[in-house]
Amino acid sequence: MVAAMVSLPKLIHTLSSYSSSLRTKSITRAISNNIITLSKKEKQKLGLVKEKRRTRSDKEFDKDSIIERYGSSSHIPVMLNEVLHVFSNSLSLNSFVDCTLGAAGHSSAVISDHPELKYFIGMDVDPVAHKMARARISSVLHSDDSSVKVFTMLKNFRHIKSALVETGVEQLIANGVDGILMDLGMSSMQVDNPQRGFSVLGDGPLDMRMDPQASLKAEDILNSWPDSELGRILRDYGEESNWRTLQKKIAQARLTGGFHSTGDLLDLIRRVTPAARGGRQGWIKTATRVFQALRIAVNDELKTLEDSLYSCFESLAPGGRLAVISFHSLEDRIVKQTFLNIIKGSEDNLTQSEGCNSDLIKAIDEIKEKESWIRNVIHGSNGAILTKRPITPSGDEEKLNRRSRSAKLRVIQKI
Repeated sequence: MVAAMVSLPKLIHTLSSYSSSLRTKSITRAISNNIITLSKKEKQKLGLVKEKRRTRSDKEFDKDSIIERYGSSSHIPVMLNEVLHVFSNSLSLNSFVDCTLGAAGHSSAVISDHPELKYFIGMDVDPVAHKMARARISSVLHSDDSSVKVFTMLKNFRHIKSALVETGVEQLIANGVDGILMDLGMSSMQVDNPQRGFSVLGDGPLDMRMDPQASLKAEDILNSWPDSELGRILRDYGEESNWRTLQKKIAQARLTGGFHSTGDLLDLIRRVTPAARGGRQGWIKTATRVFQALRIAVNDELKTLEDSLYSCFESLAPGGRLAVISFHSLEDRIVKQTFLNIIKGSEDNLTQSEGCNSDLIKAIDEIKEKESWIRNVIHGSNGAILTKRPITPSGDEEKLNRRSRSAKLRVIQKI
């Protein structure tokens, strides 16, 4: 190709003679008509190339900030600011329970935010989580600080009442606690470890147990549960529209060796997922729903959640708050409905239910004036839902932490 090569300084001098109102489109046409060849750098200097959008790899400053604050970019507590607002300084938080301790991202921030805190209880069935949590909690407590008594327990949150008894603190046993948090999401250290069996992006054992001491594994369900039960969990827990085909293909695969790794299951899902469902993205979304269904079944998550919400509310002291972060519609539906059941009735008849008087409503209204995040409240005879609509992550958080996108926060307060 033969082109008239013009030096950059000469070109700039030529272009500068144009009217100041000359548009980029006209400049581009002039360059094209004169068959001028420019390098990418020269085009950028002339403003003819749009700045490239920042990609995830470009956001090193954000990544560094995360690592500095949390120790790892993989362990970012979801909706941290919103949680801190729920348990704000307008509340006297003398006792706090984190039902899903994880790496203690939320807990360490709550402890730092409340110098009046006297008792902290952290619960989690995962031993790996406890090791990380203890280190993080210790980092926010002064070495000579004995004002906060910390209890970490290897327990499922369904056992919150027995956990309070085990502390031996009469005040907690008799009166309850001031704040309880449940973060129902998978921790990154679980998802990112292929040996736990939760990830659709790596090969590992078909485990999926939150509690390593539990007996039931995903492999047991895939290889031995009745076909009808398998179909039910794919339909109800995974909300998978293609569940019948998956059920049939899984049953057939059992006859030729069954499933022994997540890779075995992922291979089947790839073959079964129709191309019309989005190619690669289609099968990954299907795999995510199938893995969700198996995980819920292995850990009995939905029944445990519903039962635990009642136990947690009963474990609150008067004025105490329970905050729950859910990550899919099945969980959020249970949280929403159980909260309504707890305060006895729907919004239309709550204010007229026995025991719900104007003094209680006035007390909640006073709280609303102090805390701007509280908007529409649903009143009940023994409590109030402070989030008629769930709180969701900010746009900035969703960009920074993609795993937060589906999070919903609901809060109930005991009267």
